[in-house]
Amino acid sequence: WLAAASETSAYNAGRLGLGLLSFALMQPVEKMAEAISTYRRGQADCEQPLSKVKNDRVGAYTLVHCTDDPEEAERYGLWDSVKWWYQNLAQFTLEWELAHLPEEAKAKAFPLLEPTIRGEIDIRRYTEQDMIIIGTPEECLRKILRYEAAGVDQLLCYSQFGTLPHEKVMRSIELLGTEVIPRLEKRGHRVDYDALFNGAGT
Repeated sequence: WLAAASETSAYNAGRLGLGLLSFALMQPVEKMAEAISTYRRGQADCEQPLSKVKNDRVGAYTLVHCTDDPEEAERYGLWDSVKWWYQNLAQFTLEWELAHLPEEAKAKAFPLLEPTIRGEIDIRRYTEQDMIIIGTPEECLRKILRYEAAGVDQLLCYSQFGTLPHEKVMRSIELLGTEVIPRLEKRGHRVDYDALFNGAGT
């Protein structure tokens, strides 16, 4: 796998026969879809995979919180936790992950980084653009299907962010497991080891 924060790295992941790790945290789903398209172009140009196994899958990483009651979630600090996460992630990304890039390249890769650090963006914008997956089971399912439409094969869910109460994190996981995942499975989304590797592990 290769984590990609630019078109070049997305293309290189495909050209080297590696899986693509993409991040919805700092870009709208449409922008991530562009990176996935670039990754697929790189795959078409892959002549010699870097490893013995060619990985053609896309994994996307984002915050996920499923709740019975969005109003209650606001009261137990959901949006404060999202804001805390974003401000710290933005600062870390600019100062450490992208420190080698010129300012213009940083702004192009993740245009919301600087405004997020300054607290100038309504954090709910991230959920309106489905950069994070937060809401009722029905809302989470709808957002997950947008990721599928963008070309995502696997969703990496960060569930225990900020100061969310432990019992609410566990309830979120329960809702995902009992109400969201079964509906995805009915759509044919279940992918197990044998499906991935054609029974090579047996």
